[in-house]
Amino acid sequence: MTIKEFLQLVIEYKDYAPLYSALVATGALFFSVLSFIISNIVSKNRAKRDKIISDVRYEEQRKQYEERLDEERRRREEDKRVAEEKLRVSEQPYFVFKNSKAVSNSNSESTILCMEFLNKGRGAAYCIIPDLECIAKRMDLSEFTIRRYEAVQDPIAMVSEAFVMVMSYDKDEKDFFRMTPTIKFEDASGRKYKQTFCIDIGDRLGNGVIINYAQPELCEE
Repeated sequence: MTIKEFLQLVIEYKDYAPLYSALVATGALFFSVLSFIISNIVSKNRAKRDKIISDVRYEEQRKQYEERLDEERRRREEDKRVAEEKLRVSEQPYFVFKNSKAVSNSNSESTILCMEFLNKGRGAAYCIIPDLECIAKRMDLSEFTIRRYEAVQDPIAMVSEAFVMVMSYDKDEKDFFRMTPTIKFEDASGRKYKQTFCIDIGDRLGNGVIINYAQPELCEE
């Protein structure tokens, strides 16, 4: 279409110009509204997506932070446990059986057995208390009871210091038997231990021989 033909067409339809203008204005308005709606939807979707991404990142950061806190707490607890164990070992007493002897009195129905122990541990022992009684076995494996005769006179044994535990049993018992006395004690920090010995008494003089590797056991509070 030439310019001349276009001008002629406009002149022919000039009465419809207002209608065309209204249609153009309406179309422009519709397009503007549609563009606004689309832009708003796109903005909301973008904001929603950004919020989701932000929430995910925050959750990941929170989990990483909590994991770091847990790891640091475990490390501190482990360091504390190791330090406490080192301190405990440095203060732990360790009793070693030295010897024993029996004393009989014609005026008594009991035989007194004096048993000497030496503290070879790294720390002093306090509140040394042998059990009130222990079980002994004869050669035929029958059992009888040996009782504590008296308390330990000095219930504190420094390192390389000895103490005596005194037990008693019926004087008519055989000379050979096996006994398992248990001694309870504390270290310098008040931790409670027990140590159980297996000792063979082999003659009428009460000479004893240790037959187990008695280890101090930490008692539960």
